[in-house]
Amino acid sequence: MPIESDVFGFAVFDWVGGSRTFEVLERDDGYSQIGAGPNVYLSKFRNWPLAERRAMRYLNGRVLDVGCGAGRVALDVQRRGIDVVGLEVSPLAMKAARLRGVKKLLMMPFEDLDHRVAEFESIVLFGNNFGLFEDLHRARKALRKMYELANPGTRIFAESTSGYFGGAPALDRTRYRQNLARGTSPGQVKLRYHYKDLVGPWFRWLYVSQREMQSIVDGSGWRWERVLQGGLSDPYVAILIRD
Repeated sequence: MPIESDVFGFAVFDWVGGSRTFEVLERDDGYSQIGAGPNVYLSKFRNWPLAERRAMRYLNGRVLDVGCGAGRVALDVQRRGIDVVGLEVSPLAMKAARLRGVKKLLMMPFEDLDHRVAEFESIVLFGNNFGLFEDLHRARKALRKMYELANPGTRIFAESTSGYFGGAPALDRTRYRQNLARGTSPGQVKLRYHYKDLVGPWFRWLYVSQREMQSIVDGSGWRWERVLQGGLSDPYVAILIRD
């Protein structure tokens, strides 16, 4: 990622330095929303969503923290004495994670992991990072590819927020209805970050309900092991296992 387009990375790096300025998420129809900011991206375990806290007990073996940001999850996993690698595409977020003490980091897009998937027993997609798959088709394709590359016993910890109950960031009823009218997934959005005077490139994100995620998982080879949930509008974590 070119440094000049790494707006999220600039925000994360500033937060680690003590900034309290929040990022803003802009949707492609002009809707804007204040982002999660340092309160979430630098949060301690006790302040994580309930589903994430419950999911931690199921981690096994070497862990890949996908989209690690400033290292919120990786640092907690390290403290538990578990081998963990933080995966990022943002050079500034990676620098921030390293400054905070994350020991092992890897900079590359998740979809480029290929054979390295087999190096991990737990693949963590916290922070709604199931959305990295962008749309239903890409999600199904990515899960099938990961199944072929992963070892038996590997688990994916896939977090998303349902688009039906109002908890998904930058997804309101207007976009939900627009998506239905277009025949696209109700939880599909196109966003970009604003931070101070910086504006980032557009990117696509996907929120799915539990039923939608299960329909994506079916036929991929992965088995739906369990789902962990707080309230209906809160993020949930689906644990998928490769038998």
